[in-house]
Amino acid sequence: MKTKKTLLAALLAAAPMASMAASGGPTGHLDVYYTDADLELDGPLSGDDSGDGFGIRGSGKVADKVFVFGQYEQNKYDDTDGELKTIRAGLGFGLWQDADTSLDARAEFIDVEGEDFPAGIDIDDSGYGLHVGAAFRPIPGLSLFGDVGWIDVGDYDGPEYTVGAVFNLNEQFGLVADYRITDVEDDDVGLKAEDLHLGVRFTF
Repeated sequence: MKTKKTLLAALLAAAPMASMAASGGPTGHLDVYYTDADLELDGPLSGDDSGDGFGIRGSGKVADKVFVFGQYEQNKYDDTDGELKTIRAGLGFGLWQDADTSLDARAEFIDVEGEDFPAGIDIDDSGYGLHVGAAFRPIPGLSLFGDVGWIDVGDYDGPEYTVGAVFNLNEQFGLVADYRITDVEDDDVGLKAEDLHLGVRFTF
C-alpha cells in the first residue's frame, strides 16, 4: 500500500503541472473531502455498518481531450471497527464539450485494502473500473455532474453510480458534494457501499 500511495501522491502532484503545461490555463482540480460511509453485506455473513473518513482526489489535463486523475480514500466503520482504504488512478478522454456541457470516458486502476473486520476478514484486492461521465452548468458558478460505470475488483464486480454538484465561490475555490453507490457481488456475497462526499475544491 505504501508504494501505491506514493505513486498516487506523485500523480496528484504532477496533475497541476501537467495541466498548466498542456494548456497554459486552469484545466484541473484538487478536492479534499469528508466521507459519510455506509456498507451493506448480503450473504453468509450478512449485515450492515456505517462510518466516516476522508479522501483526496484530483484531475489534470495532459493533452487535448486527455486527462489523468487519482483518488485516495480511507474510511473507518463504527460497529465492526474495520478500516477500508481505496486507491484509484487512471486516464480519461473527453468525448464532447461545449460552453456548458461535457461528456467523457474514463478507465482506472482500483486497489482496495481492508483490515480489522469481523471473522478475521482482510481485503487486499485490485482491479479496474470503466465509467462514462457528464457535467452540466445550469447557471454560472454551479456545475452538476454524474457518471455510470462498471468495476471489477478481485472476485467482485458490478455497477457504480455517482451524482454530485460543485458550487464555485470564486475562480479558484469551491464547495463539492457527491453521492456514490457501488453495488458489487461474487458468486455468494453481495457488497453495497454508499458514500457521501462533502469537501472543498481548488481549481488550477
